[in-house]
Amino acid sequence: MSIAVNNDPPSWLLIFMNSWSVKARAVLSLFVIAWLTGAADGALGQPHSVLDGVFTEEQAVRGQTLYYQHCLQCHGETMAGVDKAPALAGPQFGSTWNNAALAALVARIQTMPPDKPASLAHEESVDLLTYILWYNGLPLGTVPLGTEQEVLSALKFETPAL
Repeated sequence: MSIAVNNDPPSWLLIFMNSWSVKARAVLSLFVIAWLTGAADGALGQPHSVLDGVFTEEQAVRGQTLYYQHCLQCHGETMAGVDKAPALAGPQFGSTWNNAALAALVARIQTMPPDKPASLAHEESVDLLTYILWYNGLPLGTVPLGTEQEVLSALKFETPAL
């Protein structure tokens, strides 16, 4: 007499494994789609390019006020630069700062004006930078540009396509 051995898993286990596999595939597929479309980065609130809109209109308006109070005399109405002051907009500015971290631009702003360096608070320097970015044609966003060093170091200045 031989005893038949059934090596097949129980039917309840097959049902569980099959339903889990379908769910796992669905979750994985959604993750891959989100990653490919960049939604994963957006969901984290961290744009990967200044061309994505990394500052708000409110920041740029505050920056404009600061520009007129502290920078206009040397850099001019159109940010073209006056006398020895360099341009803060246009092709010369773009070629000088292209691919530079926004942290480097904030650090440069902190050295101004030459006779009173560091006269602006760090947050004010970031606001001033957002006005310079806006003036250079970069788009507004819906989330303010963070003032943290990690945020400013991760984002690079890029000139928008004409």
